[in-house]
Amino acid sequence: MDLFNFIKSNIDIVNVISQYTALKKTGALYWKGRCPFHHEKTPSFTVSPHKNIFYCFGCHATGDVINFIEKIEHISPLQAAQHLAERNNIEIPKEIQQQAGQQQGSKDYYQLCYSFASWCNKMLSKNAIASAYLAKRKITAPTIQHFMLGHFPAGSKNISNLISYIANQGFTTQNLIDAHILFQGKQGLYSPYENRVMFPIKEHLGKVCGFGGRIYLEDDTRVKYYNSMDSTYFKKGKLLFGLDSAKHDIQKIQKAIMVEGYMDCIALWQYGIKHAVATLGTACSTEHLQQLTKHAQTIYLLYDADKAGKQAVLRLASSCWQLDLDLKVIILPEGHDPASLLEQKEAIQPYIDRAQDIFNFVVDAKSQTFGQDSIKQKMAILHELLQVIAQENDTLKQNILLMKASESLQIPLEILKNEYTNRYNVQPKTTSQKIENTDSQRLGSIEEQIVASIAHNPRIMTPEQELLLTTGLSDKNLMIVQSVIDHTTKDKQSCNHTIEEMIDPSLKEYLRSIIFKAGDDASDQTFQSLMLQFQKKYWKSIISVIKIKIMQAKKDLNESEVQRLLNVFEQLKIEVYKNGRL
Repeated sequence: MDLFNFIKSNIDIVNVISQYTALKKTGALYWKGRCPFHHEKTPSFTVSPHKNIFYCFGCHATGDVINFIEKIEHISPLQAAQHLAERNNIEIPKEIQQQAGQQQGSKDYYQLCYSFASWCNKMLSKNAIASAYLAKRKITAPTIQHFMLGHFPAGSKNISNLISYIANQGFTTQNLIDAHILFQGKQGLYSPYENRVMFPIKEHLGKVCGFGGRIYLEDDTRVKYYNSMDSTYFKKGKLLFGLDSAKHDIQKIQKAIMVEGYMDCIALWQYGIKHAVATLGTACSTEHLQQLTKHAQTIYLLYDADKAGKQAVLRLASSCWQLDLDLKVIILPEGHDPASLLEQKEAIQPYIDRAQDIFNFVVDAKSQTFGQDSIKQKMAILHELLQVIAQENDTLKQNILLMKASESLQIPLEILKNEYTNRYNVQPKTTSQKIENTDSQRLGSIEEQIVASIAHNPRIMTPEQELLLTTGLSDKNLMIVQSVIDHTTKDKQSCNHTIEEMIDPSLKEYLRSIIFKAGDDASDQTFQSLMLQFQKKYWKSIISVIKIKIMQAKKDLNESEVQRLLNVFEQLKIEVYKNGRL
């Protein structure tokens, strides 16, 4: 047994998924709830514990319990299996661990970081000045415990205290050095975190992977923040502070707030805004935004209300147009940041409610100096805005953006439209194309129902129907049906096998989705009705294929095959005429 099957056999899929969305039992076989992968009012997410799979009728997400964790946590299948094992205290046999190639090193590193964070957290209550600093910033005790905030006291005695504490957890001084928590100096061991308030940084699954330390003493001339050095486990430019605890709230409301620092993120959480995250002292990048698009469609940028904050938003805006998200900018009163505003007990929600679309923000910012700019500068700004509009697929929104640009830049709308059409002309789909797409979708639905019926009963097809399906089915459905035909032809016991055992593993996810969509109506009557609809669509194709097969059989001097094909053709023709399909 491999790791994935071992995990699945030791876990209840309903219990796991219930940690992310509320499920209610519907009937004898299924559980149902709102989909955790997209926003919906009417529950369409279904879990089948007897098949150990899930399916959403809204966004079509499907899979087993490993796939669920992989999708919702945005991790690899191996990481998902390991995560489930750790969260559910499942002891994995050594032979399965070796087979899966699990690495003990990463586990030890995360445990070391957690132990160090726990020690710093304990030290905080013993330092009145560090505690007073957080109290001055209005950070409460529950918030301190939620984020595991701490303090690293200075001096060799405290380093010895840390080493002793870590030793009791099974780690050594060298482990602390390897993790860049301690360094060997000429005078002995030291740490750049000494006399700093500590902010443990967690990766998105909640494992402590690094630290940020902030000075708090008034006469401390060192750099304000010191972050962990980049390593295999810690990439400052890719991590988002607070994402581990915010992601589920972000997924629920499909919105995220991006702030500049730890304190802003912590202040918002304490205020009740649980869907905020922060960069680690680096500028927000498209990579950060791409991480958030896995959890939300709308992202708010909440930066300091100063020139630097405004420039940071403009720099980001120039590189993020290609991302498929709704980006908004929250504008605070001049001279404020989120933490300072909340410290004065001023409500921040009204500013969030008035958030400005990123395009409007950029247009307004650029239009402030547009009248004084040179012709060359004006043309550069104009073409930059038109290029942004061209990346929008919705025609109505394109026109709205053109109107906004026209109004802000004081350029006649017709001139802008002409320039836009000449540079970025995008033709809408014709009516015939739309009808063709609709027909294709309708036929796809019939094919999926046919395959679902075959999945319930692999022996439901007649020889005539096998020929018809192998002639007309689209690629994925054809591969599934052909696999069933091959198995039932070669192995008369194939009726004892599940269809998932017959098909290629790459088709399993697709098959699960159509089984859920088709439901439990797999009667012979339903299947025959679907086949008649399918025959009408592919009647001309089947004639051509049979003719080709007959010619080949004649060429091979295979009279029995010729006769069989003629009989199949006659039987199909009778069925089609009988049901008024010709």
